[in-house]
Amino acid sequence: MAPEASPEIPTDRAGFLLSRVGTAVQSGFKDVLAGWDVRPLHFLVLSALGSRSGSSQQDLCRALGIDSGNMVELLDTLETKGYAQRAPDAQDRRRHVVSITPSGRTTLAHIARAVDKHDRQFLAPLDADERRQLVALLAKLYAPTTEAQAGGWGIATSTDP
Repeated sequence: MAPEASPEIPTDRAGFLLSRVGTAVQSGFKDVLAGWDVRPLHFLVLSALGSRSGSSQQDLCRALGIDSGNMVELLDTLETKGYAQRAPDAQDRRRHVVSITPSGRTTLAHIARAVDKHDRQFLAPLDADERRQLVALLAKLYAPTTEAQAGGWGIATSTDP
C-alpha cells in the first residue's frame, strides 16, 4: 500500500502565508508578554501611554480603536499592576486622565526589549534590507485597513525591526 500523499500547502497565496506567519509571530509575541502577565492589548495601551501619557480615557479609546468597556478592563489591570494610573481631570472632573507610572515606563522598556529580541529572532532568515522592505510593505498594506483608518495613532514604520 502506497503512503498517502501530503496535502499541498498553498505557498503561492499571499493571504494564506500572511495568515500563517501572523499566527506564528502572534504566538511568540504572546509568549513574550506572558513574562509580565500582560496581553497584546495591554502592551498597546501601555505603549500608547508611554508616548502620550496624560490622555483622557476616551481619547485612548478613539485613538486605539478599543471600546470603552474593554478599555476599563485593560486600565484596571494596568493600574492593579502599578503600570498606569487614572485621575480626574482638573478642568473637567467628568473626564479621567490616564498616565503611565514610573514602574509602567520601566516595565514598558523591558517588554519593548524582549519584543525587539523576539522580532529579531523571528525575522532572522531575512537580511537587514529584506527586513526594512518587509516592514515598509506591511505598513503599506496596513495603512488602508479599517483598523488603521479608525485609529488616530497611525503606524510606526521602524526601518530596523
